[in-house]
Amino acid sequence: MTFFAINPEPISIAAEVVDGRAAGFAELFENEQQPMLRLAFLLLGSGPMAEDAVQEAYAKVYERWESISRPGAFLRTCVVNECRTRQRRRHVALRKRHLLADEASTLDHYAELADALAALPHRRRAVVVLRHYLQLNTAEIAAQLSISEGTVKSSLHRGLQQLKEHLS
Repeated sequence: MTFFAINPEPISIAAEVVDGRAAGFAELFENEQQPMLRLAFLLLGSGPMAEDAVQEAYAKVYERWESISRPGAFLRTCVVNECRTRQRRRHVALRKRHLLADEASTLDHYAELADALAALPHRRRAVVVLRHYLQLNTAEIAAQLSISEGTVKSSLHRGLQQLKEHLS
């Protein structure tokens, strides 16, 4: 006694849908692959990056194949957006690498500057630091250190000369 008859129709309908989906996608791939690769290459300037971007765009198209009314236009939009994302990531990575490189060289410069400042006599060091770090003017430095403005000017000049000799 069979209560439920096994009907092969739903399986064949599903297979036809999958085959239709695959056929349509394969046709899109065949027609649009080279133009999309050229587009991505022009946007990214790199063959391997362009191939990756186009592959990612095709994956997005395939995922949404049932709901896309104009697959070619959607594919082109996906390629442009993927290239924009990859370009943004590349710029961020370059900026971070540049900042890291600058940070390391800046630390070296700071260490060198600290050594040069340490070699200055106390008054000259104080005048240079107050002028260039705290941005105080000559009168403010003179008042701060209880010295004349002329002494501030000569100490600043001699201190900067010593720093220049030590750093070059």
